[in-house]
Amino acid sequence: MRIIKLAVFFISVATFAQTPLTEAETIKFKEIVSKRSDGLESLSSDFIQTKYIKMMKGAAISSGSLYYLAPNILKWEYRQPYNYKILFKDSKLFIDDDGYKSVTDLKSNKLFEKLVTLISGSINGNLLEDKKNYEVSYFKTANLISAVIIPRDPNIRDMFNQIVLLFDRNLVVISVRLIEDSGDYTEIDFKSIRFNQPIHPKVFQN
Repeated sequence: MRIIKLAVFFISVATFAQTPLTEAETIKFKEIVSKRSDGLESLSSDFIQTKYIKMMKGAAISSGSLYYLAPNILKWEYRQPYNYKILFKDSKLFIDDDGYKSVTDLKSNKLFEKLVTLISGSINGNLLEDKKNYEVSYFKTANLISAVIIPRDPNIRDMFNQIVLLFDRNLVVISVRLIEDSGDYTEIDFKSIRFNQPIHPKVFQN
């Protein structure tokens, strides 16, 4: 519980330290992110995912690798503390839970389809331009810029009432925070990010 309280404290301090981007800063920021998104062909990264739950002591931590191939192929591969793979490809969701495999047709499940758009949009930056489904505010603190995203879609909002993308000084997404109504949240920190580097085709085999 102490860890949770400390986390909430530091989040509160960070929030108060932030200042909104000016209109000119916002325009420049979005131009750079959009240009990088247009040139993004592939991305791979290691990640650490931390789940903070009020009712739990401490936090649940998992880690693995992320692979993205433009425009819409995405794979999450968890390695610790369990083997779990999620692949979004050809309008289908493939899950490999330590050898137990399943397939879901995203076309018949609009909520899953929206979640895929949310995840891939967080990675390639397209989420910032989706004004129909999200309201975005921009803030800066030290060398970091955060995009605070409020879902307009009630189905997404039921799961996450706020999404925060954290960009480093090179305007690369280094963290995604998914915040629930309860105050519980999941934070995904990206490490060793590699842009437009070859990814072996076997990675995206289901």
